[in-house]
Amino acid sequence: MDIDVLGGLRVTENGVPIVAPTPETRLVLAVLAAHANQVVPVSVLADELTGRVPAEHARAVVHSAVRVLREQLAAALHAGPRAVRTADTVLPSVPGGYLFDTGGGRCDLDEFEREAGAGYRAMARGDFEAAARRLRGALDLWTGPAFAGVDAGPRLGERIAALEDSRLAVLGQWVEAGLSLGRHRELHAELSGLLARHTGREQPDEPYLAALRRSGRRVGSLRTLHATAATLDADSGRGASVALRALRRTVLLGAPGARFA
Repeated sequence: MDIDVLGGLRVTENGVPIVAPTPETRLVLAVLAAHANQVVPVSVLADELTGRVPAEHARAVVHSAVRVLREQLAAALHAGPRAVRTADTVLPSVPGGYLFDTGGGRCDLDEFEREAGAGYRAMARGDFEAAARRLRGALDLWTGPAFAGVDAGPRLGERIAALEDSRLAVLGQWVEAGLSLGRHRELHAELSGLLARHTGREQPDEPYLAALRRSGRRVGSLRTLHATAATLDADSGRGASVALRALRRTVLLGAPGARFA
């Protein structure tokens, strides 16, 4: 089983997508995917449905969602060359809850944590080249906001917030590694791409691009960045402004011979 959550939620078995037909089923799938290979109590899954279904029906809705997911899993497993696992072994009932068993498949969240950890260790030993490469590898796993399209409940919302904090920490360390290597100009272009991903736009605003193109006029660039940050903060949350602050550092440090007015 493969699980992608660093962007839109996607779960596949034998290459076949596991489709959640209702928002409630999709939310249950998202929580299970967020805690793959761990026991998720039924009470946690029921709490995620708070406000969506009457509290007295929440557990029944959870069990119904699991049945639907098992039907999807059974069809996907049957499509494989040789069914070694069954839906009941992939998503078994365990004391107190359910376990989503990936069977050793890939998970972009695990890959992110592995790449980020390697990048942090490289930073600690002063290997900025390796740190920049591994940290960028971690950032490249993100295709959008974590669990995009899922209407998260309280527990999943906390998980998403923690993931966002981790991503922003990696972004900050990646910028530090790039600055340590003297890659100020390269950071301009790469942070521009990251901002486009943050905002969901194919290209950042033209004033922002104009600021990047200006050579030797850091004051104008900084003013544009400040204005853009205010707009993006309102539209997209703090992720975009963190990337802008990182870019602001490259503008401050990266334009040789520039002067402040």
